[in-house]
Amino acid sequence: MRITHSMIPIPRKFRTENQSDIGKVAGIKAFMTRTDSAFHVPDFAEERISHDFLLGGSVTLKQPVDGYRAAVDAVLLAASVSINSRRDQKILDVGAAVGSAGLCVARRLPDAEVTGVELQDDLYALFCRNIVENDLVGRVTPVHGDINDRSLPLVAESFDQVISNPPFYAGGTRPANESRAKAHQEGTADLKDWIHFCLKMVRQKGRITIVHRADHLDRIIGLLHGRAGDMTIYPVWSKASADAPLRVIVSARKGVSSPVTLRRGIVLHDEAGNWMREADDILRDISCLPGF
Repeated sequence: MRITHSMIPIPRKFRTENQSDIGKVAGIKAFMTRTDSAFHVPDFAEERISHDFLLGGSVTLKQPVDGYRAAVDAVLLAASVSINSRRDQKILDVGAAVGSAGLCVARRLPDAEVTGVELQDDLYALFCRNIVENDLVGRVTPVHGDINDRSLPLVAESFDQVISNPPFYAGGTRPANESRAKAHQEGTADLKDWIHFCLKMVRQKGRITIVHRADHLDRIIGLLHGRAGDMTIYPVWSKASADAPLRVIVSARKGVSSPVTLRRGIVLHDEAGNWMREADDILRDISCLPGF
């Protein structure tokens, strides 16, 4: 099946490539081994890794040339996080991939303490590498494992905020590329499992924020119903003339029953396909989305 809008790619002008500094691989491997002594560190094949930047160059990102690639979704998800008190600081990124959302959160918000959980070995290895190369060891913690694994070393209700970009496809629908398929296919953990895990990890009255396909909004609302409220729905439009939004960001607080707020959202492109000023500013800068 051909992938249609499985990701909104980071435009090249927001992710400058740089091949000159590949980092200290030995130190990165030592960090991974120290973080998870049972993890077998894969060899880094530099020709299969691109060297990119997010947020106008403030975040260095190593990611696969083929397969999973960081998307605008991750930057918008990070831009939806704000810290208003010390009770907002501990943040969990579920399905961290190479760490794009969590790293952007840590760079945007100096008080944030970010933990990211990722299942895929290759993406987890690059996530660890990105933590080291962004000098965020101690502020961003990688966890390798499956959200359905009860032995995952995370404590329930220990996070102030949980963010996630869950897989887009049901288990029987596979994108062509294997790595991308794993990142964007539900597999053994479906959307219900992802939202259940997010709610399990966040403290009472803490906030979970999810970016997902807009045509799954009714399902997301249904899964949150009775468990989280004070919900904000934030559409992401490809163009102002689009019949329906491309993505939707849903943010809600656990154990709260306040009503839903529907925002106007953000428009990514003008009718000529150029990036709108508001979207351009979010992708380049460390500012948050309006309304968050």
